[in-house]
Amino acid sequence: MKSVAKTVAQVALPILVLAGAYAGTQAVKNSAPQAQRRDAPPSMLAVEAVTLAPTDYPVVLLSQGTVKPTTETTLVSEVTGAVTELSERFEVGSEFDAGEVLVQLDRRDYQIALTGALANVAQAEATLEQERAQGTQAAADWQQLGRRGTPSSLTLREPQMAAAEAALDAARAEVERARLDLQRTRIVAPYAGRVLTTAVSNGQFVNRGATIGSIYAMDSVDVSLPLTSRQREYIDLPAIEQTGPDSLAPAVELETRLGTTTRSWSGRIVRTEGIDAATQQLNMLARVEQPFASAASPLRVGQYVDARISGRVLENVFVVPRAAVRDGNEVLLLDGESRVLRRSVVTVWADEDIIAIGEGLAEGDVLVTTPVATIADGTPVRAIVDGVEPAPQRRGEAGGGNLQRPATDAEAAGGQGRRSES
Repeated sequence: MKSVAKTVAQVALPILVLAGAYAGTQAVKNSAPQAQRRDAPPSMLAVEAVTLAPTDYPVVLLSQGTVKPTTETTLVSEVTGAVTELSERFEVGSEFDAGEVLVQLDRRDYQIALTGALANVAQAEATLEQERAQGTQAAADWQQLGRRGTPSSLTLREPQMAAAEAALDAARAEVERARLDLQRTRIVAPYAGRVLTTAVSNGQFVNRGATIGSIYAMDSVDVSLPLTSRQREYIDLPAIEQTGPDSLAPAVELETRLGTTTRSWSGRIVRTEGIDAATQQLNMLARVEQPFASAASPLRVGQYVDARISGRVLENVFVVPRAAVRDGNEVLLLDGESRVLRRSVVTVWADEDIIAIGEGLAEGDVLVTTPVATIADGTPVRAIVDGVEPAPQRRGEAGGGNLQRPATDAEAAGGQGRRSES
């Protein structure tokens, strides 16, 4: 019995020791201080914002058009003949001076006609002088014969003299016609300009009324600019119809891009051309004076240009970036605690870059300019207002959770131990 008890004691003792050690370990583990875990604060949306102030905004209307000459002339032959000479500058694009002979037609037939007309005048003058002399002689004979009364007009050859005078006038008219036809063999430039088209060559026979070519003046060019019905609301049409030095016609800036170079010209709207029946757009005519003054950047006929027309000035509006307006009539504002407020507004003008708002905003409102797809009222954000970063907030301050770093388990445990020791 003693050996059995001894054997049981030898087996049970290690088990009891192990059980006691395990129980002690669990007791120590359960009595250890627990670290307080904190949930990481949600990250806040970063946006940019600006403080609003009303301003006066000059509207600029955008349009496009093609340059055309203000004065264009089609040269037409007024006589018949062969082309005997062409000016060296009667070529497309060449410049010429006022009064310069561009085309010369054969003159010989018209010189002969002029010589014949001059001969007819001389003969008519001689006939008239003869009739006058005969009339004078008839009056003298009447007196010498002692006849009483007044001789008749037929006796004095007055009808014959009238006919001779009429024949002389007709002969002189033929001279003028012959001289005019002779002058018309020379196609002369009525003004300084450029050649637009040519239709004849040297030696070619042309008939009366045949087209010789077309030219245009260089003192100014025009551009027809269409405006939509919406754009017409922002331009003062009565001012366009005024003329003279006090005209209030809107200014226009024309520009075109050639590669990486942008060239521009200044002009004015001079008149309206009416509404196009197909597009219902109002065509306005812009004029640029002295378009060829700069040899480096002339405004050429046929060139396509973009136009910026000065429109009305909108008073006391809020001009905001186009990206800041959502769905055409809503903006995002910030309250004093950087929380988002959705606000409906009334747009009075919009272009590619900006939107002018007439109603719905007040001076001092803080507008979010960063595009945001979806956001709810009252959502706090981290805002950079007028380029100024928000000041960092200390731990524990309201709204500063996104600026705090969550404590680690070890830091939390150390802090709990220090609080227990104190």
